[in-house]
Amino acid sequence: MIELADLGPGVLPTLRPLSSGPAAAELTVTVRISAGGGQSVELLATRFGDLLRAALDELPDLASEIVVPAPRADSSAPSLRIHVPSRTVRLRGVELELTRLEFELLLYLARSPNRVCTRRELLTEVWQTSGTSRTRTMDVHIRRLRDKVGAGTPLITTVRGVGYRIDRAASLVVEDRS
Repeated sequence: MIELADLGPGVLPTLRPLSSGPAAAELTVTVRISAGGGQSVELLATRFGDLLRAALDELPDLASEIVVPAPRADSSAPSLRIHVPSRTVRLRGVELELTRLEFELLLYLARSPNRVCTRRELLTEVWQTSGTSRTRTMDVHIRRLRDKVGAGTPLITTVRGVGYRIDRAASLVVEDRS
């Protein structure tokens, strides 16, 4: 069995035998990626693993198994960046297309991390209405935001019967300056 070990951000991987024996050998393969990252990095890692599997299949005397770990993002970098002057939102470097209300809703929640924002408060501050007639509209906008941010990034939490909050303040940055 051969394991593809993750060497950190931008580096894929090391091939090394997991069992030692008379025919044991070590092969190190390093791939540096300078592109934006995100899905393209994951796709490259998957295709790279497929190429290695195909190459090893050509060697009938070699029993091997390849494990390709998911590329790690730089843990010090925020995964979600809201740039207020340009009204843009980037998720791991990839710009998200948000409607005006989705942007305003995300920005309002992001400016109060770990605090529950009530439905009434969100209607007043984001929708600029005092009634409760738009609660279903709010639910739709929250759902769309969650879809755009992705299932792998649990950002907005529902507090049943109260409202919503953003839990992952450490992975979120609001930039108010150009």
